[in-house]
This record gives sequence, structure tokens and C-alpha cells, in this order.
Amino acid sequence: MEGKPISRDQVLEQLERILSSGLFEGASRSRALLKFVVEAAVEGRADRLKEYTIGAEALGRGESFDPRTDPIVRAEASRLRGRLERYYAAVGQVDPVIIALPKGSYVPQLLERSAAMPVLAAPGSVVDPPRRSRGSRFVWLAYGAIGVASLLGIGMWASRRFTRPAEASLVQFDVEVTTSGSVSSEVGTDVVLSPDGSRIAFVSRGVDGVPHLSVRRLDQPLAAELPGTDGARGPFFSPEGLWVGFWASGKLKKTPVTGGSPVVLCDATDLLGASWGEDGNIIASLGRRELSRISASGGLPTTVLDLNREAITPMWPQVLPGAKLVLFTAVGFSGPNGASIEMLSLSTGKRVVMERRGTFGRYLPNGYLIYVNQGTLFSVAADVDRLEVHGAAIPVLDNVSYSSTFGFAQMDFSRTGAMVYRKSSGEQVTAQWLDSMGNIEPMIDKPGRYLWPRLSPDGSRLAVSVTESGASGVWIYEGKPDRMTRLTSVVGKYLPLWSPNGRFLILGGVGGLAWLNSDGEGKPRPLMHSTNAQVPWSFTPDGTRLAYHELSHSTGFDLWTVPIQVSEDGLTAGEPKLFLQTPAFETYPSFSPDGRWIAYGSNESGSWEVYVRVFPDDGRKFQVSRAGGRIARWSPNGHDLLYRTDDQRIMVATYDVKGASFAVRAVKPWSDRRLADTNVLANFDLSADGRRILALMPAARPEEQQTANHVTFMLNFFDEVRRRVASAGR
Repeated sequence: MEGKPISRDQVLEQLERILSSGLFEGASRSRALLKFVVEAAVEGRADRLKEYTIGAEALGRGESFDPRTDPIVRAEASRLRGRLERYYAAVGQVDPVIIALPKGSYVPQLLERSAAMPVLAAPGSVVDPPRRSRGSRFVWLAYGAIGVASLLGIGMWASRRFTRPAEASLVQFDVEVTTSGSVSSEVGTDVVLSPDGSRIAFVSRGVDGVPHLSVRRLDQPLAAELPGTDGARGPFFSPEGLWVGFWASGKLKKTPVTGGSPVVLCDATDLLGASWGEDGNIIASLGRRELSRISASGGLPTTVLDLNREAITPMWPQVLPGAKLVLFTAVGFSGPNGASIEMLSLSTGKRVVMERRGTFGRYLPNGYLIYVNQGTLFSVAADVDRLEVHGAAIPVLDNVSYSSTFGFAQMDFSRTGAMVYRKSSGEQVTAQWLDSMGNIEPMIDKPGRYLWPRLSPDGSRLAVSVTESGASGVWIYEGKPDRMTRLTSVVGKYLPLWSPNGRFLILGGVGGLAWLNSDGEGKPRPLMHSTNAQVPWSFTPDGTRLAYHELSHSTGFDLWTVPIQVSEDGLTAGEPKLFLQTPAFETYPSFSPDGRWIAYGSNESGSWEVYVRVFPDDGRKFQVSRAGGRIARWSPNGHDLLYRTDDQRIMVATYDVKGASFAVRAVKPWSDRRLADTNVLANFDLSADGRRILALMPAARPEEQQTANHVTFMLNFFDEVRRRVASAGR
């Protein structure tokens, strides 16, 4: 950039103009840093603009400041550069003076705008920048060609700056992420892009079943595992890309992208999305029906949105540029497929519904809102000043992996217009009988979105949760293709469990438990009420007590039991009793055939493992799995316990019981077949004789299934969205 020399008064006038703009309102560190470096430059003290001086004086760290361990100056300088770029791309397009902070320096450039200097265009505007050179065009095409084989092409693209036309062509890469484990986590997006598009952070699960974070610069061939991130999920970048936030072991944490010790920001029962704003605050959904603000330096969360009275959970927030607005998904009893995308003003508390029947909404810097509905990515033009959308949403991308249970999608984008996403691979499944030799016999061959398969006590019928057109209901399958009956589509009620006599079904979900006749007559009736999710799982052998797990806002999922009376008129529940509550998550409590033990899954060690406790609990626990496990079912033979691992394999543990002692003698695979990937949700049941498993299996052929580490990159994604929406409006 070239311009005329500038006088001191002109510079200070421009400084005041920038500091008084809305973009810098409330950005105390950016204001302090800009004021410090500009005043030092005009007063002839530019030689003092070193990292230590800026940190100690401008940013208030004091004489003890050590830039080797505290990256605040680099972080705030990067943030300031971004603010200045956005300022001159919008309200400062015609300002007579340009103040810039070059990369690699803390000495500002102070220039007078000349008549020949181009006006900087805001994203999505109609100002045409210069055309690319022929050589630049060739480089982009070359990167697209080699992207299928390696991320190196993307890294070369990210490490250079090219001038891009307003309507650049879409470039797509299919890539296998190199890691010692598999790209996978429990809940949340697995792979995210840094704001400048130069890095990815991803969750990788090792052979020991423990997930951890890795980061890779896209101009380098290998990823680096970040120390101290065992149990991590839900990664998100800081605005300048120097930190990655994540959840692990009941804490919200951050860690430097270059490695180092993670910093605990606050206690967090859960994490259903977090976004790091430019004002130095994180907006997160911490397992309650609230959005919370947490300082990026750490501290107690403060509530910015409380939806408890509405029984709505705000999830997957995105803080928009300027940190004044938050986009989030509002999930009620109908679940994510019936959720709405809403905008929240952090200053006024005003909420506006932007789109209905969508999840995982994201605002693109070029003025478009995108969201997912049943695996399809939609987009619509959005005006964030008026908090409204224009026109009808149109589909822009199919087959995006998303969770119909939790509402997150496997996608992320950078402000440079790049996008990364994972293709759907496991929603369509079939129900198959599977024996220990690996032999398969079909039960439901028609592919569908099935979950929570439960066999009736006599083995003649199957209850299963089915999602169709975004709505979940419970169906009964009676052994013939034409004998599949829908029992209920009650909002928020699914997760079927048979009563011991087979006459009734207990349904779990948000708002408590209900029951209904298994022949489909009548409507579901309340069994237990709760403002939280309850999941019914097993009965004692005599059918008098039910074990279930329930979500707590302070301790996650806990294990409970409750007396159940079964009569000709239906089911009634007694007084619930807490069985196990810890800071960890405990799920899927399964009574043993003799009723003396409960097997369950817990993440108390950092990875999910299966444990056994005596019932009633005496405080002792016995670990069954050693390399990951979460959903357990007892064999009726009295010496085998089956469980599912996170890589969707069934293991069988042979055990001995001596008095009050439980000992595992051996663990081996049930078969070499893998079940359909249903994430944390149940995908198998055991036959009454214990000889076969009723398993949900992938509907796609093996060659059609996406590998565990497969991701897809798109360059110029913003331009593609704009082009698609514009074409649909013609």
C-alpha cells in the first residue's frame, strides 16, 4: 500500500475517529494497544514498540510480564489487525488517513489515502478488486488437483495471500487426516478451522479410547498432539487463532495451539457449543438451559440468556463479528429437527427467530445464514442490522453429517471463505441378527434412521425409534416386512423399553418417562415427570424396579432406580432413589440376571469404560473394560457381560462372582463385525437366550462408507453460497 506522508494532527484525528467507531466500542485492549502504538509512532518513540514494553505498559501486565510465557501481545496485535481491516472495509472506506499494523511488527503504518488508492470493499460488496494474474490462477488450480492426496496443497494456499475475484470458483478437496487414532468424539464438531484458515484443530481418539486434541498447520505435513487434552471434545479457536478452547473432565479449558499446559476457565457440567468473541469473552452452552459468558482469562460464568421457563436449551452458539450478537440453536421438546435458529443481542437481550426447523446455524461474513436440516445445508440472505432474513432458504450442500439427537453438525469455516465438513455416513442403517461367528440374518432390511432397538421379552417383536422427515416416533416390528406399526409420534418421547410382561412400553426422553400399550391402543400416559431427560434402561428380574439415567445440570447423567407396579391398568412409579452420582457421566444402568449387580458406563477416567457395582451400592466398583466401553448387556448364562466399544465393536467379558466380589477372567471380541456408528446412542440388544445380537448395521456397502479420518475441504465457499442463493432468486 502506498500513500503520502502524514502529519501528526491528521494521525491523531484519525485515531480518534477509529476509537469512537462502533467496531472498537467495548474492545478495551484493542483500544489501548492502538492508542499506545500510534501515539508512540507520532511522538518519535517507535523504537520502544517492543513486545515487552507493550505488554507491560499498554496492556497492564506490569514489570513482571514475560512474553515468552504470556502471548497476550501477539494475540491482541492479531486481533487489532483484524479490527482495522474490518474498519477500513466498512465505515472507514473513504477515511483520508489509513492506519495499519503490519504483520511481524508493532510499528504502525500511517498513510494519507491518495486519489489513486482503491476503496477497500466489505465482504459481499460489488466493488471489483483487481483480477488475478495468470500465474495465481494456475497455482489455485494446482492446489485443487493435489488436495485429494494431501493437505499440503491447502497449507500452501493458506500460507500465501492471493487477490481473489468477487466470484471465485469453488475448489473441493477430499482428505484423510493423518493421526495415530481416529477422528472422533462424543458430542460436538470434530474438526474446526482457525479464523485465518491456516490451521485445523481436531479431536482424535487413540487406541486406548481416550480422545485428545491435535493441531495442524496446513502448510506442514504432520499434526501435533496437544498435551494435557485427554478427554477433550468441542474444540473452538480464539479470534486470532493462538488458542483452542475445549471441554474435558467437567471443565471448560483453553490451550495454546503451539503446545503448553491447558488453562482451566471454569467448571462446566457439559458443553453444547462455545464461541470466542473478539471482546475477550466466550459464549457457551454449559449443559443448562442457558447461555453463559466466560472471560477468556477464566472466572465464574455469568448468564446472558436463561430459557429454563420455556423448557428450551440454547445450543451451538456463534458470536458474530463485533461481539454484539450471538446466533444459537433453540432446542425444545421436539428436538433439533424441530429447533429454530435465533439471534440474541448481548446488549439489549432481544431475541429474534431467524429461521425455523433448522439446527447449527452459522452466519457467514458475506451476509448469509446457513443451517442444517436433516443432513442438508441450507442458506438464506441475512441482514444482521435489522435481524431479519430475505427470501426463502435454498439447499446448498447435501449429505452433511449431523446429530439428530444433539443438533450439532460436522462443519466449520474460516473468515477467508474456506470450509471443512464431514459427509454423512451412518444415519441410514438396517437391523440384523448377528451371532458370535459373524453370521448375519436380516430382520429389517429396509434402510432407515433407526435407533434404540429393544427386543420384547419373548423375542417376537422389536421396538425401535425411527426418524422420518425430521420427526421421531416409536415403531413395533413383528417379524414381517409388512408388519411394522407406528405406535407414537409424541414430541420428545422415544427410547423404548418393554415391561417384563411385554404388554407395555416405557418411553424416555425430555420431560420424563411415559408408558403406553404395546398394541398401540391409547395414548402415552405419564409415568414420571422431570424437567430433564430420562432414559429407561433395565428392570430387575422380578420386574419390580426400573433402572434409568437422568441428566443433571450440575453432575451430568446420574443413575437412578424406581419401584414400578405393573397391573392390568398399566404402570405406576414409586419414589425414585439415587444409585450413583459423581462429577462424571454415568449411563445405561443394566441389572444382572440375578438382580445383584448393575453394569454401567462412565467417563470418570477420561475415557468411557464399563464398570459393575453391587446393588444396592456399597461403594465398591469393578472395572470390566480396559480399552473403552459404554453400553453393557448381561447374558442370561450368568458368566458373560457384553458391551459396545467406541469403535462400534461388541466385546464379551467372562466373569466370576465369589460372594461380594466380581472378577473379570477374560475379554474377547464377540465377532469381527462393526456395528453402525450411532455415536453415544444404543445400537444393539441381546436375544433372550443370549446367542444372538440384534444389531443396527450400516446400510451402505463398505466401499461406500466414509473412513473415520475423512474430511472435505472447500475453498471459496462464501462465493459458492452467494452464487447459489442469487441463482435461486432469479
